[in-house]
Parts: sequence; C-alpha cells; structure tokens
Amino acid sequence: MSNVIIPAGFGTILDADGKTVERVGSREITFEEAKLLREYKKFLMKYELREALYCNQCWQHDLSDGCEAHVTQDDVLIKCRCQIRFYKGSTL
Repeated sequence: MSNVIIPAGFGTILDADGKTVERVGSREITFEEAKLLREYKKFLMKYELREALYCNQCWQHDLSDGCEAHVTQDDVLIKCRCQIRFYKGSTL
C-alpha cells in the first residue's frame, strides 16, 4: 500500500493502513470555493504552470509553511502542518 494521507473526519489524519498519524484542525471548503479551485487547476494545467501555497498560521508559528494541495474530480484537499481544508463531492 502507498503512504497516501487522507482526511478521516474532523481533525484526524490517517495513513494508508488506517492508523492515526496526527490530529489537526479542519475546515470544510464551500461548494463555490471548490468549484473555483477546480477551474484554477484547469487553468494551471492549460498554461503549464505550477502553484505554490503557503499557510499564514504555519508561517507565524515558525512551522514548515508549505501546503500540499490535491484537486480531483471528487475531492479538494489542502493540508499543511496546522490544518486540513477539504471538500468532498463533485462541482459539475
């Protein structure tokens, strides 16, 4: 199995085997925000661009501030050291 980390409810990150890796805060992204992020991702791909996201809270607390973003047809997930931001579902 891969080591893909997925959200499993509010504040819990599990590894691929279902074991708790850590607990962090979480916020649900709205339908409109998820739709915008998916359109933005299409724009980046079309123009062969890469993005860089940083978390202001991590920056202020001297944590590694880079974010990991996954935007797919069914999910939007943005995670950093202090929070998970997610949307589950289609925006079509």
